[in-house]
Amino acid sequence: MKSAYFTKGLRKLLLPILLALLLLGAACSPQVGGPGPVVPPEAAAGDSADIGQNDIAAERPAAEPSAPEDPLVATGDEASQAPPDPTSAPTPGQDTSPSPSQAPPHEESPAASEPPGGQESPSPESPSSPAEQQVTSKPSGSEGDSDNASGPPDGPVVLTIRGGGVDGETTWTLEQLRALSDGYREITYSITNNWPTFNFMSAHGLSLPYLLRQAGLKNDAASIKFTSSDGYGVTLTYNQVFGTYYSYSTHSSSGSGGAEIVEPLIAWEWGDVGKVREENIRPFFGQSGHWDVNTASFVKDLCLIEVSTAPTGAWAAPGASIASGSTVPAGTELELLHDNMDNVRIYYTLDGSEPDYNSPVYNPSTSYFQPDLTKPLALTESLTVKAFAAAYGKDRSPVAAFSYTVE
Repeated sequence: MKSAYFTKGLRKLLLPILLALLLLGAACSPQVGGPGPVVPPEAAAGDSADIGQNDIAAERPAAEPSAPEDPLVATGDEASQAPPDPTSAPTPGQDTSPSPSQAPPHEESPAASEPPGGQESPSPESPSSPAEQQVTSKPSGSEGDSDNASGPPDGPVVLTIRGGGVDGETTWTLEQLRALSDGYREITYSITNNWPTFNFMSAHGLSLPYLLRQAGLKNDAASIKFTSSDGYGVTLTYNQVFGTYYSYSTHSSSGSGGAEIVEPLIAWEWGDVGKVREENIRPFFGQSGHWDVNTASFVKDLCLIEVSTAPTGAWAAPGASIASGSTVPAGTELELLHDNMDNVRIYYTLDGSEPDYNSPVYNPSTSYFQPDLTKPLALTESLTVKAFAAAYGKDRSPVAAFSYTVE
């Protein structure tokens, strides 16, 4: 009887001890597949807060004046324009010396020039001395193209392509993009920003038209929007993506020459000429002409491409400060007008000929950078002014004509 009481008491004593030991062992054991380290909120937010669309150090093989880069405004165009004229020069009286300016949101005023978009169609002249003009080669380690839909993911998704203009949503890892080796390109782009400054940037990556076709691009696609991880977005028309763009081997404030057709890229390596490094992906586009501002199309930290079938329409034609058909005294000043003057570029002629992307630009800068570069036109003799407006997101405007009799 005593032995039974003793055993029962021993059990009551040992049971809590065993339970305590079991709980202690569970707390100290490493968790397999458990949560990772806690990331502070400021670190989890990533770099989007301090890496906007305008903090690129633009390529600078030539000594051009530094100026604020400007990703919000760029000029677009269509696919049927005359080839660039290597003798094209800046608008008479243009001052290209930089000065401090207050930039709007998403832009910086510190000195930094950034990259460029545009298009045309006839074949241009060959470049005279390209630093790294279009060089096509396969990246090391790639054996042909891979199907995005086959095989397990091979890293984090860096790009999503979706919208009514493609067959269905596709997601892409960097390795899957690299594996599409038939579309790999290495290109040096001539670039112009809204200051304006004129420079160069090199990019290595995948042909954008090639990638969109791999993603199931539909025949009725009308526009393509590029969005960064911080929400900044730029929309281009179908023609502005698949049209003809150029890079110039000589490109400065005095003019451009040596045009070569280049493709737009989705690049994972880019930087100054000779200083290319691996970075987050971003698109790159060529230019339609010397004045074509393509910095806005270089969306940093690209994460989303949306293809739409909705019609984009065209930009409104420019207006004039004096009604067409007026008789004016010699020396009268004429202003060209547009509701989106900071968005579009206005190309014009004074001899009645049709303007194109090699024509002088009425507004080479913006109201928030160098507004003094936009100068009225002095009417010294009877003439007809013709002008059109162009920018990303819509087709170029119709040509407007304004005739004046000068007394």
